[in-house]
Amino acid sequence: NVDINRNLQDFSKPLPENAAYKEIQPILLPEVWPPDAANAAATTQYIAERGMKAFQAAISKGQHEFPDGLFFGGQAPTWSNLTLRKVLQKYGQRCQKLAWIDLHTGLGPSGVGERIFACADDAAAFTRAKAWWGQGITSIYDGSSTSAFLTGLMWMSAYQECPQAEYTGIAMEYGTVPVMDVIAALRADHWLHQHPEAPQAQKTAIGQQMR
Repeated sequence: NVDINRNLQDFSKPLPENAAYKEIQPILLPEVWPPDAANAAATTQYIAERGMKAFQAAISKGQHEFPDGLFFGGQAPTWSNLTLRKVLQKYGQRCQKLAWIDLHTGLGPSGVGERIFACADDAAAFTRAKAWWGQGITSIYDGSSTSAFLTGLMWMSAYQECPQAEYTGIAMEYGTVPVMDVIAALRADHWLHQHPEAPQAQKTAIGQQMR
């Protein structure tokens, strides 16, 4: 259940905390699915009080406390994390310039590709990215992206494994359905992960919802 795009951490140091996720974990993954009226009311109340952006950020930032929860960053490097690093070590440690394009689906208007800045919070890199891929690039650092600020992102490995390279990256985020529908599908899929005893008809329905 580890999300590789939250797993690029220095596990020799204390892992980042996500207090907001801890607060809403019981709401996100209730015992019963679909959520009952009380759960729906609690979700609505949280969004009314904190805002939709805060709700999205709490869920998607990344967390290391709930192994069965959403966007779990893990407690150690995954096989995929280590393999990605081996690829970079083999092919990326001699280049002077390194370009990176992540491909994602989920957030934003259906079919629209958002170019999200995928570097450290560095003004020179942001200027480079806009020169390479256009002025319409958004950022998780200034709030212009449909994505919240996230931790443990995959492309941080480029800095770590290829320190000699001038790194420039973006994430292409292609929109699918409204964000609450995306979150509902993720919640359902993780609930199913916690409840493998669910009837087959429900498993099929949740699988179709995710697709």
